[in-house]
Amino acid sequence: MQEKDSNIIAKGIVKAVFSLFSLLLLLWFLYKIKIIIVYLIIAFVVSLMGRPLKRFLIKRFKFKDGLAAGITLLIFVLIFVLLLSGFIPMIYQQGKNLSLLDFDQFQIKMQHILDNINIYLQAKHIKIFDDFSLSKILSKINLTIVPQMVNSLLSILGNITIGFFAVSFITFFMLKDSNLTSDFVFKFIPDDDKEKYMRLIDHIKNILSRYFLGLVIQITILFTFYTILLNIFAVENATLIALFAALLNLVPYIGPIAGWVLMVSLSLTSSINHVESMQMLHLVRNISIGYILIQMWDAFVDQPLIFSKSVKAHPLEIFLVIMISGTLFGVVGMIIAVPSYTMLRLLSKEFYQEYKSILTIW
Repeated sequence: MQEKDSNIIAKGIVKAVFSLFSLLLLLWFLYKIKIIIVYLIIAFVVSLMGRPLKRFLIKRFKFKDGLAAGITLLIFVLIFVLLLSGFIPMIYQQGKNLSLLDFDQFQIKMQHILDNINIYLQAKHIKIFDDFSLSKILSKINLTIVPQMVNSLLSILGNITIGFFAVSFITFFMLKDSNLTSDFVFKFIPDDDKEKYMRLIDHIKNILSRYFLGLVIQITILFTFYTILLNIFAVENATLIALFAALLNLVPYIGPIAGWVLMVSLSLTSSINHVESMQMLHLVRNISIGYILIQMWDAFVDQPLIFSKSVKAHPLEIFLVIMISGTLFGVVGMIIAVPSYTMLRLLSKEFYQEYKSILTIW
């Protein structure tokens, strides 16, 4: 009897060790192919955003699935190309502005701005720095990282090119075969439960489609407000600067700060050769005030409507989910927090109802 118990324990230990080893191997494998997983997630999101358009083309123009998917993907590709074609000239223009910059004159202007800030703070009895000397600040900047940044940028551009074609290829088939994701999931689900989970997956897709379309509406509203703001102050490349600042808002909490830095920096470099130091300071102040007002509108009007209405969750619930995901997985976690939480919540609700019914019968 003891020998039999020992064999059972030994088998249990071996099984546990094997299961742990298999899990670690799976995690290692997923880590190695993480870029492919990212491609799949992006393609899935794009396919969800294109789902309403594909349905419209099929219903309105009687297109076949393949043709409707191809036209939908083509529209997204054209949008991406337009964004890229606008981004490259803006970078060229900003580089040209910097190449024509008189750095000695620029340092004098910036030192004048810092002196005025220091005088203002001292009048308010606020002491942050003993010395606002720009030369000391510039001396602490490590210029050796510039070549590394250029190499990193080239590497990123190469990865974006590869990722663009990979995501486009995957997105086409996800749009064409709308049940592709469902068929993969159903391989792990008993036949008796397929109809129930089919309804659940359709429900998840509909909610996520509303969520991502809501994000598009949010970015469009921010882009419109930012464009108006920058045009009021006659900033060069106002439309493109507004677009990229709006896109950064896709990253919760961190994105708006990065958008403000981008907007102020590009606005200054666009006008740095023909604007006096005090005018630059006023420009930064005015843009910052307008930016804060737009962000307040977004936080109190747009986001509650998008998050609470599309995913049917309380704003505090969404806030906690985003913060927890950001703590665990960084910026990527903050971006995918809401859609991931929505799927998990719907799945857990379904399992809870099933578990509750079993307990009731028992």
